[in-house]
Amino acid sequence: MDESVDRHILDFPETDEQHRYLYDLFALLGDNSHVVNTPGTKALLAEIERYILYHFSCEDRLMRTYGFPGAAVHTSDHERVEEKLVQFMDNFEAGNLNPDYMRRFMTHWLSEHGKMADAEYVAWITQRRSAVRSASLSA
Repeated sequence: MDESVDRHILDFPETDEQHRYLYDLFALLGDNSHVVNTPGTKALLAEIERYILYHFSCEDRLMRTYGFPGAAVHTSDHERVEEKLVQFMDNFEAGNLNPDYMRRFMTHWLSEHGKMADAEYVAWITQRRSAVRSASLSA
């Protein structure tokens, strides 16, 4: 596990739980500069791809549901990391994957994305939910 990266917590259960699982998956890549267990790595990469796409679709749905004005920019950041993930998968298929580099890249990206981009949509949604609660209590 990369102890130097802050696993940013947003205090937003829908997102935090998914981020924790992604960090756990990234940690399983280990610190080897080459693939040690090809079948295990292949299964792990498939789960990373499957879950990151699920996570992105959840975030996209939340942003659309609450009308988050920065959704397009946020989604483009997701698309950039999806492209990087495809590169990692291609490197694996070519026998050139550096699992340690992938782990460090993905962990750092998720940490920074969480602190900046995710924090923005979480604040937006939290504000909207608070407004609904306040309006309901004062009615």
